[in-house]
Order: sequence, then structure tokens, then C-alpha cells
Amino acid sequence: MKKMNQILFAAVIATTLSLASQANAQYKINEDDGIAASPRLRQTLNERKAEAAAAAMASKNRATTTVATAGYRVTGNDGIAASPKTRQWLNEQASKSTVVPSSAAVASAGYQATGADGIAASPRLRQQLNERPVTIMVAPVK
Repeated sequence: MKKMNQILFAAVIATTLSLASQANAQYKINEDDGIAASPRLRQTLNERKAEAAAAAMASKNRATTTVATAGYRVTGNDGIAASPKTRQWLNEQASKSTVVPSSAAVASAGYQATGADGIAASPRLRQQLNERPVTIMVAPVK
């Protein structure tokens, strides 16, 4: 019985120690960047990190920076933002000369909304105003 207790005691201690110690797996889920990723995604992240580092080194070695410009301006002189096709159409419309008719060529309506008295009125009210006699009362000056 004593040997059985000793064996049992040793098994309990071994189990306790094995549970208390930290187990190291072959794969490390979190790396220095703190992102938990699968092995395939970890490989992609590491490749991108290496490419970014190489690009940073290349940009440090480069003396000048070239900036490319678009072949068209999105916002024209008129202040309207438009696609290239619409911008072309707007520019064509702006380049066409606009003809302003002279005052003699303007067609007049059947009635004038504003009469000689300076009152704007409908045709019916204009007729009534023209039929009424005009009386002007001037207050005497003291």
C-alpha cells in the first residue's frame, strides 16, 4: 500500500508540474506586430513587411520625387467638377460665341406687365388701371 501511495503522489506532482509549466508550441500565433494570424496570412504579412522596408530604403536613396499630373483638369475655370467627356463638352460650349439679340429684335408680349405708371399688373388689372381716371391730390404746404 505504501508503494501505491508513493506512486500516486509522484503522479500527482508530475501532473501538477506539467500543468503549471508553460507549453511552447511550434507555431507562435502573435508576433511582434500583435496580430494573430494563420500561418499563410503570417507569411503574407511578413512578405509585405519586407517589401515595405525595401521600398523605404529605396526612397531614402532616391534624390528626387516625380509627381504625375492628369491630362485634364477636373475642375475647370467655370468651377464645375466634371468627367473628361463632360469637361470637353463644357469647354466646347464655352468656346462657342453666344449671340445676344438686339433690343429691336426682341419680340414683345401682347401686353406689358409694367405700365407707364410703374405698376406691374396682369392684363385684366392693367386694363382696369388704364380705364380709371388718374387723380392726384397734393397736400397744401403750410
